[in-house]
Amino acid sequence: MRMKKKMIIISFVSILMALRILGDEQHKETSPEEYLELHNAARASVGVPPLKWDVKLENIARKNVNRLVKDCFEGKAEQTRDDEYGMNVAWNMGYAQYTGRDVVKGWLTQKQYYDYKSNSCPHPNCICYTRIVWRESSHVGCARACCQKGCTIVMCLYNPPGNVPGERPYLLH
Repeated sequence: MRMKKKMIIISFVSILMALRILGDEQHKETSPEEYLELHNAARASVGVPPLKWDVKLENIARKNVNRLVKDCFEGKAEQTRDDEYGMNVAWNMGYAQYTGRDVVKGWLTQKQYYDYKSNSCPHPNCICYTRIVWRESSHVGCARACCQKGCTIVMCLYNPPGNVPGERPYLLH
């Protein structure tokens, strides 16, 4: 009888550990190094200095995403406004594996819509890309949050903010 109880307890603990591992994978946070790797590769491709990680920006982003994800948006993203920092935000309903890495890669696909010659975006969405490669920005901090209903939101904040109307994000030589 005693051996059977030990086996049941061991089995139960094994199941809990497996569930914990699966839960961690589902809500795995992208590391600062991964965010920086993607951002800085894009910046290097246009001759812009690399960004540095800023814990203060990360904490502000985390506070914002936790507030925004609280109600899982009910299909709508409430935009946070903060003129002090540049902000890229992405959200997804129903895909818990949506990582910060996935989001930054998505923002970088907007490069195809930015026309350097005219310094414009013929496609409505390239401001996330231009914010990433903005030459004056020197620091970034990002955060990701998920809710139980499957909503994921990722936010990156940039300092200085960038995307100044009429100015180019970078200069080609």
